[in-house]
Amino acid sequence: MISIVIPTLNESVRIVPLLKSLSELPGDKELLVADGGSTDGTPALAGEWACVIRCGRGRALQMNSGAAAARGHALWFVHGDSQVAPTSLSDIDAALSEGCVGGFFRLHFYDANDRFMRFMEYTSHLRARKYGLIFGDQGLFLSRELFESLGGFAPLALMEDWELARRLRPLHRRGLIRALETPIGTSARRFIQNGRMRTLLKNHLVKTLYILGVPTETLCRLYEGHRKEKGAGR
Repeated sequence: MISIVIPTLNESVRIVPLLKSLSELPGDKELLVADGGSTDGTPALAGEWACVIRCGRGRALQMNSGAAAARGHALWFVHGDSQVAPTSLSDIDAALSEGCVGGFFRLHFYDANDRFMRFMEYTSHLRARKYGLIFGDQGLFLSRELFESLGGFAPLALMEDWELARRLRPLHRRGLIRALETPIGTSARRFIQNGRMRTLLKNHLVKTLYILGVPTETLCRLYEGHRKEKGAGR
């Protein structure tokens, strides 16, 4: 069984369509929504479709809480504003059955189709496929055994996905982390609302400061306007 863990924070507009599409995927699965304190009715809406885990705010804490409640042999982390392909579960099963211990999907922005956003899609997948630098909106999946052996997501205020990807890089270099060509949709709302180039530059600034050792609490304050808009559990 694949346990699908969805961290949420005020995702009432998008959570029902996502959970409906996930519930319709063929295959053995369970849906777990780890809610970080939504005030817009997200938990009640999600409770019609999934097991809801109420926990503190912070995506790392939420995903770890969801994983702790999961019963599956594999964990698939899906953001609350995602759109998934019909073959997603079967593609995960195929990768794991072929000896991989994890993987990720090809990012697609479903609400923006201009050249800039297509460039973002291409470079995001290239970065993850070539260098193993995977971000959360790319639909990371891992065997439960591997996730637990790594200790889950580090308790960081930001960059928890990058930090986990860093620990996965030795496995990526051995070909054990599969780069699926199956798309996973995510919203471009941060780019639309705040400006495409401005958002891209801010993303790179946050990554650079993290590499230089700036505390993630400081980075989160720098980035929190974007995270509030995205609403996926920060």
